[in-house]
Amino acid sequence: MTKFLSAALFIILINFSFGHCQVKSSSPTPFYIKEIVSWDFSSKSVGDDFTIYIHFPPGYDTSKTKYPVLYMTDGDWNMTVAMNCFNMLRQDYHITTEPLIVGIGYGTRPNKRSRDLDPSKGGPNFLSFIQTEVMPFIQKQYRISDEKALYGYSLGGMFTTYVLFEHPGSFNMIGIGAPGNNGNDLLPEAQKYFTNHKDLDGKVFLGVGSYEHMVVKNIAEFKSYVEKQNCKNFDLSTAITPNAAHGAALAQVMQNAMAFFYCNKHKPIDVAATALEKYTGTYATTGEQAEKINVYVDKNALYVKGNNDLPTQLIPFTNDGFFMYENETISLFFRTEGGKKYLVVESPGAKPTLIEKVN
Repeated sequence: MTKFLSAALFIILINFSFGHCQVKSSSPTPFYIKEIVSWDFSSKSVGDDFTIYIHFPPGYDTSKTKYPVLYMTDGDWNMTVAMNCFNMLRQDYHITTEPLIVGIGYGTRPNKRSRDLDPSKGGPNFLSFIQTEVMPFIQKQYRISDEKALYGYSLGGMFTTYVLFEHPGSFNMIGIGAPGNNGNDLLPEAQKYFTNHKDLDGKVFLGVGSYEHMVVKNIAEFKSYVEKQNCKNFDLSTAITPNAAHGAALAQVMQNAMAFFYCNKHKPIDVAATALEKYTGTYATTGEQAEKINVYVDKNALYVKGNNDLPTQLIPFTNDGFFMYENETISLFFRTEGGKKYLVVESPGAKPTLIEKVN
């Protein structure tokens, strides 16, 4: 990874002081990818140097919007993965406001993640560096909102577990990817926390590849335990990436976390098959490419099928609202207007399409 970054990064030997940290750059260094810049820091909390990478969301330069911030460990390699996760997610989901991504790494210097991400070693100092040095700098330097998330993978996942329970409320959202120590810290940390607390706020994501069997087991036990605590403002999501071990799962686990944090995703509800029957029938589009659409129930589920299409299941999220896992930017509603029944198709930024029921 050091060789990978060496051609793109260099140290500017001008000191720039801010708060409790020493920013060694007088201006951000262009990264080899134009959407990313970097800053070099000397941390008083850790007593070492770091490289901070910044990725700007689309429209940052032309808007006055204040953006949420996603802080990531292992910024030397996680930044480009995160950038591409959002590039992919935009195709299938509506994202209200993408975050400014801040990755914390080491640049061309030796990687010391085993020191900084281990809660029993340098983890507390590393968190202090993030909270008292990096965050104030980002707050002053960039246009951001108060919403902030923290994501880590492997040792980074062990670090974010520590932050979740030892410093609750520090972040609105916490991502725990393939946590180190086989995830053995998950349940004990939760049990210790709930010994003295009755609630936990925020959104938390846990994910891992399916071949990491012990971590899969520990995530399941953690989820079962936490859900029994009945926290009022706690939203937990887990996802197991199939047919993947530690390395192969990294990108998908991160993308699942980003989707949970920032994408507008529907929450399925249960609707009895008898209640779905009223939506069945034939609907017809108009225009030069008019098409008939068949809506029917099969095995207690509602499906839609065009003339030359394969059937697609419609998943209920309200009593008359449905979505498709294949494209969650679209919402479908069955409504009656002027004595006629319609299938209404809605998507962000587009005028609703009404498809009349003809039979």
